[in-house]
Amino acid sequence: SPLEGNSPLPVKPDSKSGYLIWPMGETFTMKYDNFSVIYPNYLDSNKTVKLGRRIAAKDAVPEPTVQDLHEALASLNVRHVIQPYKGYSRDAISRWDNPGRVLVDLEGAAEKGIVGMGSDGGFDLDDVPDINDENDKENNNAGKGAGKKQLLREIAKVVPTLPNRQKRIDEKAKAAEVEAKKLAIQAEKSKSAASKGGGGSGSSGKQSGKKKKGKKKK
Repeated sequence: SPLEGNSPLPVKPDSKSGYLIWPMGETFTMKYDNFSVIYPNYLDSNKTVKLGRRIAAKDAVPEPTVQDLHEALASLNVRHVIQPYKGYSRDAISRWDNPGRVLVDLEGAAEKGIVGMGSDGGFDLDDVPDINDENDKENNNAGKGAGKKQLLREIAKVVPTLPNRQKRIDEKAKAAEVEAKKLAIQAEKSKSAASKGGGGSGSSGKQSGKKKKGKKKK
């Protein structure tokens, strides 16, 4: 138990709870042990490669969420599992501020023609960042590509069109605007108060500097 007088730390959600299956009709039958992992960081244009971005920044999108990934994958008709409390270990900020990941059926996506497979019959490697477009065989192959990185690009194309994402961005922008106005008003009030206080002390100083008139001593 926390020490008396100290605020308890927030309880970290159980990362093994809250799994959501899509499509929901396969909730009790889907086998996802071999599905591929995708974190929002993988296609976040604001993240560096060190923090997990797997595709070129120009192909990525700013601040995607696990909800965005889910909606994009659903629109592409790709089977997946949502794990809302799984945090990306290489980015401490995202683990708390933007948690979640999805497990994706890459083989199913390949069967639908959304992604391809390499010449060796396998998907592209998970741990090889794909950021140098000039030397990227996938990008040089008529814009098509193989495996997970191609799926990341396809998801990134869909994410900006999602209504819920746009609504979230608009609400965030409005909240930021309101907060900026509050700060501006507070700053103006502080400036006005400081100005009045300075003027008062100046005038009192002038008054104190004046000699008091009195009767001359004989």
